[in-house]
Amino acid sequence: MDPEVVYDPDTDREFLGTARHEELKEWLRANGIVTADVPVDEEITIELLTFGGDRAIHHTAYLRNADGKKYLDEATGDAAQEARIVPLTTDPPPHWRTRKEND
Repeated sequence: MDPEVVYDPDTDREFLGTARHEELKEWLRANGIVTADVPVDEEITIELLTFGGDRAIHHTAYLRNADGKKYLDEATGDAAQEARIVPLTTDPPPHWRTRKEND
């Protein structure tokens, strides 16, 4: 199964600050994702997690220390990030248009 793209920073930036953006943040929170840790310039996808059909959200998150401050990636000078995978517990709203990676 090809990944479903929920957010593509190259085409979906127009949604930032709109009701659609708020829906995206609510959906991420419903799936246990801290929205303040998700960079707006990284893709969010839904992918198959197991052969049994379980799906997961793949996203990038900022790394934070115990005080909640972002770690610095010394190699780039930017905030440090890592790829994360969380189980999909709440499907995206049916009116969202997700797209397959190979569409």
